[in-house]
Amino acid sequence: MQTLSKKQFFIIAFMLFSMFFGVGNFIFPPVVGREAGENFYLAIMFFCLTAVTLPVLVVGAVAQAGGLVELTRRVDVGFSLVFMTLNYLAIGPMLGIPRAGNMPFEISVVPFLGEGNHAVEQAIYSAAYFALNYYMCLNPSRLTTALGKYLTPALLSLILLLFVVGFFVLPSNFSTPRGGYIDSPSSTAFIAGYQTMDALAALAFGVLVTKALKSNGISGRGLMVATIKAGIFAGAVLASIYFMLSYMGAITASSIDESSQNAQFLSDISNLVFGSAGRVVLGGISFLACLTTTTGLIGSVSAYFESILPKIGYKKWVLMWTVLSFAVANIGLNEILKISIPILIALYPVAIVLILLSLINSFIDGSKLVYRSCVYLTAAIGVINALDYAGLGLGFITEIVKSLPFYEQMLGWVVPAALCFVLTYMLHYTLAKNTQV
Repeated sequence: MQTLSKKQFFIIAFMLFSMFFGVGNFIFPPVVGREAGENFYLAIMFFCLTAVTLPVLVVGAVAQAGGLVELTRRVDVGFSLVFMTLNYLAIGPMLGIPRAGNMPFEISVVPFLGEGNHAVEQAIYSAAYFALNYYMCLNPSRLTTALGKYLTPALLSLILLLFVVGFFVLPSNFSTPRGGYIDSPSSTAFIAGYQTMDALAALAFGVLVTKALKSNGISGRGLMVATIKAGIFAGAVLASIYFMLSYMGAITASSIDESSQNAQFLSDISNLVFGSAGRVVLGGISFLACLTTTTGLIGSVSAYFESILPKIGYKKWVLMWTVLSFAVANIGLNEILKISIPILIALYPVAIVLILLSLINSFIDGSKLVYRSCVYLTAAIGVINALDYAGLGLGFITEIVKSLPFYEQMLGWVVPAALCFVLTYMLHYTLAKNTQV
């Protein structure tokens, strides 16, 4: 079994980390720390379950299945097309790309503009930002490679410096927990991990990692082993960053205005530790980080849609998604994040169940009965929960779903999915046994 050299392994592992690390990985951990306060340690552990552990499992599952199409078709062809399309739209022009494009503006520009509406400034910034994205997607060059090569060390160094200086300079007093972190910090943090969108993005990234490994001569069981190792390494780096950023949010909560939200909160932390210069440096590095993320996502989404609608060429897809991303970006980061919550409430449970089933695929013999029953039931509950969150109840149907255990924690799908798995697997086992007889 051929193995990677240390150099090859670290190149691929850091490539995976770079793909994972985007806007959500920057802005949500500090908010989790601030909201969790004294429950910080419990919260960050459960946050990492959906923000680190799940994406790593996704990458491994995609490699094990032989690709994203093969993985999703274990349910059926129709599900594969719908789920993959929704997933690419979510991580692409509808949520992932616009919010990443907005982050540098919110961190390093808004603080210097003062109070008021900044729609004009945002439109000018977004137009320039997405014009650059369009150019880079159509003219791939050494620029993207260079950014990736120097960006990751600079990014990690800045976060480490922020943590070390803050740890020694700022008082290490955790604030009082807020909101859901008062009574249910574990489930609240678990759901907060959805916002990174890494598990959904990992469905696409797993394919890229597999291709990179195959290009280095890795195949068979070695492909699965190498993918898992790269995922664990990238996950360990991510978890360390989450801990540092979340810790900074926990100890600075009482020193920053409560109205400071998301990217603004991270900007205020940097300002508290380094002064106004910190905002500029953080904004510059986040600009490069988000640029590599958005160009990669525009390219990936365009390639996917070209594969299902080849008559519309790649360049036209790039233009279409760039323009749409620009339009959505001008809604504003905080509004995009509000819109993202119900969408993620609907998509994430499906991804979780699909990945868990794929990890025990050999045990359940790839049963269509198990896959379809569990995935479709979870999808139905997730959609109803998402609509209810958005204020669009379905009458008595919503009331029935709201009576499920853990519904208030947005985990109403867990018990039904578990029961469905037990029942459908028993039925599958019985039918298979009778067929053999």
